[in-house]
Amino acid sequence: MIAERLRILRKEKNMSKRELVSKLPLNYSTYANYESGFREPNSEVLQLLARHYNVSLDYLLGVSENRKKADEIAILNEEENNHIKKYRQLDTHGREVVDLVLGKEVERVSFLSTRDESYNAVDDKWVTLRVYNQRASAGLGSYLSDDSDSDYEEMRFVATQVSKKADFCVRIRGESMEPKICDGDIVFVKAVPKVDPDNVGVFVYDGEAYCKRLRIDQKRNAIILESLNKSFAPKQITQPDSLRTVGLVIGIAE
Repeated sequence: MIAERLRILRKEKNMSKRELVSKLPLNYSTYANYESGFREPNSEVLQLLARHYNVSLDYLLGVSENRKKADEIAILNEEENNHIKKYRQLDTHGREVVDLVLGKEVERVSFLSTRDESYNAVDDKWVTLRVYNQRASAGLGSYLSDDSDSDYEEMRFVATQVSKKADFCVRIRGESMEPKICDGDIVFVKAVPKVDPDNVGVFVYDGEAYCKRLRIDQKRNAIILESLNKSFAPKQITQPDSLRTVGLVIGIAE
């Protein structure tokens, strides 16, 4: 079994035997005998090979199919074990529902966690921004007023590179921007006169405000406000002169 595992691991790295031993304190004939099964490596050599291939000794010895070393194997807590037990009690429909919800949540959290370090707090300070309560809809939309008496509240946010660049915030209503932007989220907005295609922005069209991704259909020479949730139809702009850019969405408040 050791010989077979060594052959598998070496071939996965696309290396010849001579290329391999050039990287290890072993001579060619000795290692060749390990792979042919004529000799078995001692414990010291086994540890050397396991470290080189970054696999567990159990895998190398053929005791386990798990290549991970013991310190790399996740240990489930009691709550996680209980979730697994409950999942195994579900029928096919129940598992499909759980898988669907879990998949959406993983995608949403992945989107948040892949943001760069600009989301890290730059200091212990706060920024105060207007949060407009006349929500830019992820669905039908409502008018985002420019008047000084518009419906907004001032809120404090942790000072990060993103929040410090924002000019104001908008609450989102609806599900059409899921899974990245969800119903009730507050987005940071940078006031700009124009949003480049394929970016998410806040727009006003025919007196209604939208948080959408701007897309340009080159074939039809059309402007489209597109939802991220494919269940929602895109909104084509038939009167471009009536479309006003409010700002670029630069992040989501946590």
